Amino acid sequence: MKGIKCITNKEWWIAALTRALKTVAQVGLGALATDTIWGVDWKAVGGIVVMAGLLSLLTSLAGIPEINESEANNG
Repeated sequence: MKGIKCITNKEWWIAALTRALKTVAQVGLGALATDTIWGVDWKAVGGIVVMAGLLSLLTSLAGIPEINESEANNG
């Protein structure tokens, strides 16, 4: 399922948000690993994490392999 019409599909949202959450967690842990917990620039980490989540959702518009296209069109 590709394009803007996928945003009305519940299964697409579940898959897209799951992928975005995984991306946010991975990027956040990577950003935190760059310094000690007391030396982390939390605003920068927050900005990086939010941007990663948004980019993940935008990338999902191109298609999510976990969603079978025929199933998505029926939902």
